[in-house]
Amino acid sequence: MAWNEHNADKNSLSFIKKFKNILLYFFKFFKKKGVNDIFNKKKNLFSYFGSSFYIIIFVIFVILYIIFGIYIVKPAEKAVVTRFGKYQRILEQGPHWIPLFIEKKRIINTEKLERNSHGSSMLTKDENIVNVEIEVQYRINNAEKRLFNIAESDKVLREASDSALRQIIGNSDLDFIVTSGKEQISNAIAQQLQTTLDSYDAGIYIAAVALREARVPTSVKSAFDDVIKAREEKEQLKHQAEAFANRVVPEANGKAAQMLEEANAYKQETILLAEGDVIRFQLILDEYKKAPDITRKRLYLETMEYVLSKVSKILIDSDSGNNLIYLPIDKLMSTKSGINKIIENSVNKERYNKKQIQSGNSLPKSTDEVRNRRQ
Repeated sequence: MAWNEHNADKNSLSFIKKFKNILLYFFKFFKKKGVNDIFNKKKNLFSYFGSSFYIIIFVIFVILYIIFGIYIVKPAEKAVVTRFGKYQRILEQGPHWIPLFIEKKRIINTEKLERNSHGSSMLTKDENIVNVEIEVQYRINNAEKRLFNIAESDKVLREASDSALRQIIGNSDLDFIVTSGKEQISNAIAQQLQTTLDSYDAGIYIAAVALREARVPTSVKSAFDDVIKAREEKEQLKHQAEAFANRVVPEANGKAAQMLEEANAYKQETILLAEGDVIRFQLILDEYKKAPDITRKRLYLETMEYVLSKVSKILIDSDSGNNLIYLPIDKLMSTKSGINKIIENSVNKERYNKKQIQSGNSLPKSTDEVRNRRQ
């Protein structure tokens, strides 16, 4: 059970107990006098009520006095009770009763947020004029202090807010006030205002302070707008540069990492090839020591094979004399079949020339001679 609910039940029981005692008193009174005797029509009412009439009037007055002294405190409220103007107690939620004309009550909502707005022109730290307006949201956290420690709470709150606002604005630059410093200024004003009210023991809690407006006077507004526009362009260019850097730097880092990996791979490859060449040279050296001439010739043939495989020329050893054979190597080197065909044609032609020489027929030296032979 919550603390407020416990107090409410306790107050309700106290109220019921008082009301029950009052009813029992009147029941005993009517029982002693007798209701039939009081309202007997055969008797003269005025003669009978010579003394009882005033008693009945008094009883009615007491009942009304009790009824009009009853009141209910809502869950979000508290009742401050005074006796002849002096503070007595604070009552929580629930039904209560006070003796009229002796005690008075003042019900205060301690959970409702109140608002207070005001603004004015003030001087900043850099000697500029700025028009500011703030809104203060507050609630009462101590009903006794709120009623007895300050006389005019709204006036006190306004003056304390204005004092805190002037202090914070006077220590800030104009540029900071109208651009990026609104939230920080609001928090500083709220803190300063709460410190001031606590020093007054006002019983007020500052929930929030909002800087609703902060603008320069109309006479310098155009110049200040130019400053703001330049600052926005600066921020835009800054963001663009940061975006470019965020895009380029990772790419450069990636390329650098790739180059490092390639360099390391080339390094390992070169080392391994060098080690392989050393081992190969060592093996050749061992063979050379055993058979120098054979090893030297084999190395020569392997070297010539490697060199001649890189050129686009074919050498044909011919015994037929100084015959010039034209081979279009450059056009046919693109395919392996073309090279094979050239070699095959050259070999066939060489064989044909050898047969002609062996049979005693010399090769024709001109076109006319070839025609005469065909005839």
